[in-house]
Amino acid sequence: MRKIILFLALVLWACGAPSQVDTAKAQENKTDQSTVNNTDGVDASVVEADPNHPLGAALPEGVPTPIDAAQLWREVLPENLLYMKTLHGITLIEMAPEFAPNHVQRMRDLASNGYFIGLPFHRVIKGFMAQAGDHTLVRRPDPTTPTMPGEFKFRRSPEQKMVVVGEDRSANTGFVDGFAVASQPDALAMMTADGKVRAWALHCQGAAAMARTSDPNSANAQFYITTGYPEWLNGQYTAWGRVRAGQLAVNEIKLGAPAYPPDMIDGLTLGNEMPAEKRARVWVLRTDSTAFATYLEQQKDTSGTLPGVCKIAVPVYVQWASE
Repeated sequence: MRKIILFLALVLWACGAPSQVDTAKAQENKTDQSTVNNTDGVDASVVEADPNHPLGAALPEGVPTPIDAAQLWREVLPENLLYMKTLHGITLIEMAPEFAPNHVQRMRDLASNGYFIGLPFHRVIKGFMAQAGDHTLVRRPDPTTPTMPGEFKFRRSPEQKMVVVGEDRSANTGFVDGFAVASQPDALAMMTADGKVRAWALHCQGAAAMARTSDPNSANAQFYITTGYPEWLNGQYTAWGRVRAGQLAVNEIKLGAPAYPPDMIDGLTLGNEMPAEKRARVWVLRTDSTAFATYLEQQKDTSGTLPGVCKIAVPVYVQWASE
């Protein structure tokens, strides 16, 4: 009986949790997980060919590894790489300071302080996202960090080359430095005072973003990783990075709001703070390269049409420390 009462109390707490990602449209579109994966996300078998050695998408035919052709690849800087450890494995998350500098710095600061270790995934919704960082479930004091203004969109210079693969309403969709984004066309840059256009990172499967309340400027110390494609969050929540390896581990986090007991964050460490012998090296195929153009050609269907931007997995190469 005591366990039942505790469980009900946790459920009631979750209904009033202060920092929640909008689930209204997720509830409107409830469906089987297999349907979500087939329509909204990238098939996990494509993203990670070997769950025990989780790379990104398979290398395009004829494209050499970064060991053999470094010019085709961009190596992720250690200070922009987060190692998240759960009982399901290691997930590598690349942060994008060019899109959301303040949120990336907040994640760096909290990770460096060990803030997230031992905190639960307190809100995990099937085919939607896994949210973590609530300190109240484990009776920790409030975070000392202040809330942050939203960084839902950023100003993109034409020098930040975007490879366009489609459209979303009045915006182009495509890739900037290996991140899926939507952006105003470059042609508008000549009509703006700063010579830039408005752009925003997309919530494709594997996006890492900050939770907030109904106040758009209330993000603080809770984050989530998407397991589907909640497109209604685009431009409304700050996406500060994306999973480069280990999405399967995220997809396996125990469901619940909260689950009882919830899965926990066993580690969240910056790459440049990892011991050298334990660091992984992560490369992302340059999306402005001829190799990526060839890869896109391989993704077209028989009519010559590309799939939606969120169904195009950017090739990633990971060299683990044991290799």
